[in-house]
Amino acid sequence: MIESWLFVLAMIAVLMIPGPTNALLASSAHQQGIPKTSLFIPAQLLGYFYAINLWALLIHLCSPTWPHLIHLLHILSALYVFWLAFHLWKSSHLQKHSQRHRSIRPVQLFFSTLKNPKALLFAAGVFPPETWHSPSNFVLIFAIFSLVLLPSVLFWMSFGRVILGGQLQQIKTALLYKGSAMLLLLCMLPVVARFF
Repeated sequence: MIESWLFVLAMIAVLMIPGPTNALLASSAHQQGIPKTSLFIPAQLLGYFYAINLWALLIHLCSPTWPHLIHLLHILSALYVFWLAFHLWKSSHLQKHSQRHRSIRPVQLFFSTLKNPKALLFAAGVFPPETWHSPSNFVLIFAIFSLVLLPSVLFWMSFGRVILGGQLQQIKTALLYKGSAMLLLLCMLPVVARFF
């Protein structure tokens, strides 16, 4: 069974990081509305499912030949998270992204999620190693992942719509991004501690 459930905190933090997939969700919610964008959630879930499993398969196949690959991927994943934590983009970047992507489709969200580096982070560092040991663990972890993904997607749709609609005058966006960075760093501590 799963040794520690602290990975759920890291999962929440990683999914809340601003990134290309979250920007697409925010843009779509602003342009097409939350009900229509909600229909894109299965595309994002499927994209993460394929990407995480492809990374996990690559790690599993390369581990006998390159036993230190998992450590290198842990380090790269941790560096990526810390880079994102200190380089979170501002609302002006979200505005430009929204203007570039006027008509967002589920296929576009699927491929954006499939190419998202967060999948490597989940496969190499966030998901517990026991995920791949039995089918029951695999189903359990992905069920938890699905349950955690849903509120983060709804948050980004609502938050992005508010930012892009210009309704967020009283709260500074930079303050929200700094809060997101702090949440990310705090929730990633168990993953970093497990690595060392």
